[in-house]
Amino acid sequence: MAAGVNGSNQSFRPFPLFKGIGGNTYNAISNYNALQTAVQKRYSNGLTFEFNYVWSHFLDEQDSSGWGSRGGTQRWQIGNNPRLNYANSNFDIPHAFKGIVSYELPFGQGKTYLHGNALTDAAVGGWRISGTFIKQSGNPFTVYDGNNLSGSGAGTWYLDRVGDPFSNIPALPAGTQGISYFSKAAFTPAPIATFGTNGRNTLRGPGLTVLNVSLAKEFHFRERYGLQLRADFVNALNHPSFQPPQGDFSQGNFGHIDSSLTAGGTTVAPRSGQLSARFSF
Repeated sequence: MAAGVNGSNQSFRPFPLFKGIGGNTYNAISNYNALQTAVQKRYSNGLTFEFNYVWSHFLDEQDSSGWGSRGGTQRWQIGNNPRLNYANSNFDIPHAFKGIVSYELPFGQGKTYLHGNALTDAAVGGWRISGTFIKQSGNPFTVYDGNNLSGSGAGTWYLDRVGDPFSNIPALPAGTQGISYFSKAAFTPAPIATFGTNGRNTLRGPGLTVLNVSLAKEFHFRERYGLQLRADFVNALNHPSFQPPQGDFSQGNFGHIDSSLTAGGTTVAPRSGQLSARFSF
């Protein structure tokens, strides 16, 4: 290929006499298989919980969740052959473990222990701890070259894979904040006027882990009045869950998760809490 060839050069297109030809396609294939399990305990002795686990695989040719590309970017390389897009869906989450627990401590009035004294009931009675949690795999993402020199004039230019992305991951340059997620050396741009071979959604981003906890205590005055004090914590462990890394080979932070990405590279806000009181009558 001669030096200086531009990827949008009309002569490299299949039908060089035509310029841009617009079109829409609404047909696509999707395939979802899953194993779903659940364990539930109905309320007894102050305890109730439910846990569920899903092991699944979701493949399709294109993704759309409606407005604003909320399911991720629609990646395609060759517009007239949607079948070549068939790969992991943007929504593919192989492992998802979720649960909810609520437990009333066995102390105080109406409970098994320390129920015969008003002072101990006021101190240790009426406490309830509850929580929700989720731990799941990350979503897949595509690596590509933002400088599209394939000659297609549209779409995403995929890369060629030449090594293991998760082997010999280099450290970030000194003074750089973030995470080096995979190795840039595992990929190379496809030759000019050709298409990349790596494909769509071949890498998977970081998983999601969130624990929310609530602690509450109830006071009862006679039969009509009650007071509930509670503390609620979101992301109680302050666990960072990260967004997918930069997938554009043409960017200097390719393969990195850093503060230049949306929300500083995280998908969940830091730990936060609130205190509240509710009086009922």
